[in-house]
Amino acid sequence: MVKGIVLAFLAFAVFAWGDAIVKAIGHGLDPFEVTFFGYLIPLILSPVFMRTGDSLLDMVRWNRPWLMGLRVFLIAATTPLSVMAFRSLPFAEAFALLFLMPSLVTVLSIFILTEHVRWRRGLAVCAAFIGVLVIVRPGFKELLPGHFAALAAALCAAGGVITGRMIGHTEKRFTLISTVFLATTLLAGVLMIPGFAWPTGYQWILLLAFAATAFVAQALFIVATMYAPADRLGAAQYSQILWALAIGALFFDEWPDALALFGIVIVVAAGLFIFAREQTLKRGRPEAAPLPETVPPAPAATSTPR
Repeated sequence: MVKGIVLAFLAFAVFAWGDAIVKAIGHGLDPFEVTFFGYLIPLILSPVFMRTGDSLLDMVRWNRPWLMGLRVFLIAATTPLSVMAFRSLPFAEAFALLFLMPSLVTVLSIFILTEHVRWRRGLAVCAAFIGVLVIVRPGFKELLPGHFAALAAALCAAGGVITGRMIGHTEKRFTLISTVFLATTLLAGVLMIPGFAWPTGYQWILLLAFAATAFVAQALFIVATMYAPADRLGAAQYSQILWALAIGALFFDEWPDALALFGIVIVVAAGLFIFAREQTLKRGRPEAAPLPETVPPAPAATSTPR
C-alpha cells in the first residue's frame, strides 16, 4: 500500500511539471496544437499498457459504445481547455479552479446517478464554490477567458468521472487508457488546423517534454494501482497544488495574494473532505463496484480518469 501511495505522489508530481511545461510554451502555439503533439507520442506508446489477451482493436472495440463515446469526448475536451487555463492564469489559481471537479462530480451524481448526498458533503460542495468565488472575485478583478476555460475543464472532467462510474468494469483497462490518448489526439488534431504554426526548435523540445510527462505520469500511476486500489490514491492528486504554488513562484514569479491562498485552501480542503466521505461510504457498501484503474481527470497532462 505504501509503495502505491509513494508512486501516486510521484505520478502527480510529474503531471504538475507537465502542466508547467504547457504554461512555459505560453501563447506561442495554438492550445489544440500543444494538445495534439503532447498526446501523439503517448498514443503511439500506449500498447505498453496492454495485458495478455488485449488487442490494438480494443481501442475502438467498446462494449458500451454510447457511454464510451461520451466519456472519451469529455476527457478529450478537458486537456485543451486546461491548456487554455494554464496559459492565461496564475499556475496555482488554474489548479484550484480545476480542483472544483470533485464537487461537480458530487452535484452531477445527484442528477445523473440519483445518488443521495448527505448534508456534510453538501456543505463541502457549497464551501468549494465559495472558495472559487474568493479566488476569482467577480466584480473585483478581471475575469479572463482562462477562468471560464478552467471551469469548463473541471465540468468536462467531472462528466468523465460520472460516465466512468456508469461504465464500471465493462471495458478493459487498455481500452479506457488508450481511447483517451486516441480521442484527445484526433480531436485536437482536427481543431488545430486553422491556427497551426510549425513549432520552433525550442518549442519542439517543450512539446516532447510535455508528451514525456503525460506518458511517464500515466505509467507511474498504473504501476501504483498494482500496490494500492486506484480509488484510494485519488487524494494524492491534491499534492499538485503544492507543486503549483512552488513552480509558479520559482519559475513564473507568481505570488498569490492572501485572499487567493485562502480560496485555494477552501477548494482543496472541500475536495479532500468529499474524497474522504466517499471512501467512508464505499467501506460501508462493500458490494459497490470499484472505479476503473485510471487517473482522476483534471489538469492538462492528466486527462485520463484524471
